[in-house]
Amino acid sequence: MFHNHFPRLVVTGRDQSLQLANLCAKNGWTKPFLISDEGVRSAGIFDHVWAPLSRSGSHVDSYCTEIGEPSFQTVETIVAKLKQSGADVVIGLGGGSVMDAVKVAAICSRHEKPVESFVGIGRVEKRGLPTILIPTTAGTGSEATFVAILSDPQSKNKVGIVDPAIMTDLAIVDPSLTDTLRAHVTAATGMDALVHAIEAFIARVATPVARGLALEAVRHIGPSLQRAVEFPDDREARDGMAIGSHLAGMAFANSSCCAVHALALPLGGRYPIPHGVITGCFVGEVMRHNATCCEKDFSTLCSSLGWNLPSIDHFANQLDAIADAIGLRDALNKFTIPEASMFAMASDAIKNRRLMDPNPREVSIDDAVRIYQSVLSAAS
Repeated sequence: MFHNHFPRLVVTGRDQSLQLANLCAKNGWTKPFLISDEGVRSAGIFDHVWAPLSRSGSHVDSYCTEIGEPSFQTVETIVAKLKQSGADVVIGLGGGSVMDAVKVAAICSRHEKPVESFVGIGRVEKRGLPTILIPTTAGTGSEATFVAILSDPQSKNKVGIVDPAIMTDLAIVDPSLTDTLRAHVTAATGMDALVHAIEAFIARVATPVARGLALEAVRHIGPSLQRAVEFPDDREARDGMAIGSHLAGMAFANSSCCAVHALALPLGGRYPIPHGVITGCFVGEVMRHNATCCEKDFSTLCSSLGWNLPSIDHFANQLDAIADAIGLRDALNKFTIPEASMFAMASDAIKNRRLMDPNPREVSIDDAVRIYQSVLSAAS
C-alpha cells in the first residue's frame, strides 16, 4: 500500500512564469504576495516576474529576504508580513531556501502556532494559505515536495517539516529563469538533483511511480549536468536540468532521500557549506557503502544515465568524477572540518531515522564516522 502526492497543477516551459497574473486570476486570487531573496533580485529575475504581475490590476505586495538558508526567524518575519498584507496567495520565487520558507510560512499564517511546533513528520493539521512556487535553480525540486528544511539555531542542525499539507497548489517550472545561474550554483544544485533521483530510486520505501519518475529524471540530468556547468548558454542543457530537477523532486517526495542527506544535514547545519556541494561530494562514498544491496538498481540507473561503465563497481567512481569535474570537490576544500566534530555529526545523522531507515543498507555510527572521515579527508 502506498500514497503518491503531487502539486495540484504544474506549468512547465520557457517564459511560463510570465503567465503568473493569468494563473492567479484563473484561481480567483486577487491579493498575491511575492516572496524572493536579494540574490534573485540582483540577477534581474525578480523584476522580470514582478513587472507583469504588478500590471495585472491585482493588489500585489512583495518581500525579499536576505540570501541564505531559512531559519525559524526568516519564516516568522514572512508570516508577519503576510498577515499584515491580507494576502490570499503567497508566491515563492527562488531556490529551495525561498520555496521552503514560503511553504512553512503559508502554514503558520493560518495556524496560531510557532514554527517549531511543525518540525517532524505529519504535524500539520490542515492546509495553509495557497502557494505558488517558481524555482530559479535546477536542483532542489522543492516546488514538487512536501518537505521543508529549516536551520535550527539552538541545535545547530537542519530540521525538516514533512507533511502533504504543505504541498504547493501551483508549480511553475520555467527553465529560462535558470539561464543566468553562475557555474558553481548550477553545479551544486544540479548535482543535488541527481542525488535526489538516485536516492529516491534505491530507497526501501520507493513507490513504483517514484521509481519511474527517478529514472526519467536521471535520463534528463545525465547528459545535461556537466554541459550546463561548462556551457551556460546551452538552452537544451538548461531545459534538461530544469525538468530533471522537477522530476527528481516528485520522485523523492513519493519515496525518500537516504543516507547521503542524513549525513549532509548535520554538516550543513554546523558549517556554511552549500547543500549541493555536500551531497555531491558524499554520494559516491555512500553508494560504495550501499553497493552490496543495490547492484541491480545501479545497473538500471547507469542505463538511464547513459553511462557505459565496465562494472557496477565503477558507479560510485563515476559520481566522484562528476563531482570533481564540476568543481564540487574544490568547493568543499575551502572548509576545514575538525575530525573531533565528526562523531557528533555522525551521531546526529544516525538519529535521523526519517532518512536513515529508507537507506537500502544499514548505516552504523562507525560507518557514518568512516564516511565523514573518508570524504572530508579527501577534500582537505
